[in-house]
Amino acid sequence: MTSPDPLGLPFVAGDSTYDAVVVIPGIMGSRLVDVDTGRTLWGMEQALQYSMRWRHRRGMAGLHVTDDERAGHTGRIRPQGLLQFPAWAPFMGGIEPYTKLVKELRNTAVHPMAILEFAYDWRLSVEHNAGLLAKAADDHLRAWRAHPAHDRARRADPTGREGQLVLVAHSMGGLLCWAMARIPGATAEVRATITIGAPFHGSVQATEVLNSGRGAPVPLPHRHLRALASTLPGLHDLLPTYRCMDIGDHLVSLTAEDVAALGGDEELARDSFDRRAHLAAVSMRGHRLMVGTGQQTTQSLKLADGVVVPQHFRLRHHRDGELIRDAIGRPIPHILGGDGTVYRYAGAFRDIKEDAVAQQHGALPRCKGVIDAVCGVLTHAPDLQTVLGGGGLGLVVPDYVPAGEPFDVITTGVSDPARVTCKIENAGEHDDQMARPELRVSDEGDERLAVRVTLTTPGLYRVLVSAGAEPVTQLVLVDNPGQEGGD
Repeated sequence: MTSPDPLGLPFVAGDSTYDAVVVIPGIMGSRLVDVDTGRTLWGMEQALQYSMRWRHRRGMAGLHVTDDERAGHTGRIRPQGLLQFPAWAPFMGGIEPYTKLVKELRNTAVHPMAILEFAYDWRLSVEHNAGLLAKAADDHLRAWRAHPAHDRARRADPTGREGQLVLVAHSMGGLLCWAMARIPGATAEVRATITIGAPFHGSVQATEVLNSGRGAPVPLPHRHLRALASTLPGLHDLLPTYRCMDIGDHLVSLTAEDVAALGGDEELARDSFDRRAHLAAVSMRGHRLMVGTGQQTTQSLKLADGVVVPQHFRLRHHRDGELIRDAIGRPIPHILGGDGTVYRYAGAFRDIKEDAVAQQHGALPRCKGVIDAVCGVLTHAPDLQTVLGGGGLGLVVPDYVPAGEPFDVITTGVSDPARVTCKIENAGEHDDQMARPELRVSDEGDERLAVRVTLTTPGLYRVLVSAGAEPVTQLVLVDNPGQEGGD
């Protein structure tokens, strides 16, 4: 931030930056618009529009990646800014907007023009979007260095250095930064790369999305998801690459054939696995790694007759790869959690020290601890001021609930109900408070608290639980199921 002194000279405070900052959202974090019609395909203002479109056979058809787009003829859909309102997708759950993060970054910069919101077509491959990111970041840095505010701030800085690039990336955005680092010269001016909940080793949840609609009956929105997901190169880029498939006496990595068997596209899967193999030796400049912890997270899976059976644990291995077994030979499950989407160590990156925050994946970018940490990196603070450690309060709620049907809000990690508060608010523009249910000790025990809640009015709701610190939050879509729409 800048303020004039009596002589009219700029003063650059110690808690400001004159670096060029690029904010890269995760999958579904950018608004997408049809170029020909101007219709918003993703990023609608009203939460119930998501429900209506997911329930209609053609509701999300405009987002399907076509054969022409797979062949490289893109441009049919245009990204138009980062999410401004909460969004929702089956299995992916609620996606929070990036408004809080961007606002604080602008307050931390010497001028709002130092901040670039990089919106991208998240349907397409990480590699494709990394190339666009490289050009956008370079253009942004050049424009910012030519800005008068950059020159004034630089002259006031004792080092006199030019502003550099700082990349702030959530979820898939971290994969874009990783792929960008493989482009010769693309990161030469990068001072720091901050990744938040990035699935560097993928997410088992991507297999659930590709498999949705198979097996037991599920709500209409979930059944329509697979037709879209199977066309998306970007979604296939989130598939897990670590050993995650439980075959009874061993854990193995997914193959492209496995992905086809569970409902994905074999060619897209093979291309994605190949690209990430080439990234194995690539590092990011000034990498700061932030991960979510304490939340129930799918870590492995079984594949039974084409149906994914998610598991919230992994089997433990010896260093030689053999399973660790108990006294009677049974494999020992290991529950490590994560952010509800990315298993904690699927977000690890070589020997980079992680900073862990007890929070849900979609809420990480609006978490105060995360925002403070990012601003600390921008202003050269020596440490990331986050909530460190592997435990913390966890939250378990469904992503979709029929209106008027009771559902459970469950917390983990704290056993005393007096220490935990719960609040439910309408995730609209004003975040109106709807209820303050009281948690009680769950019958399941094991540091679990629970309360049964019924919401009768359709909408997108935010559940917040707190144990005295910043709340853990998750979005829940409440809807009248109705009937599937026509064409």
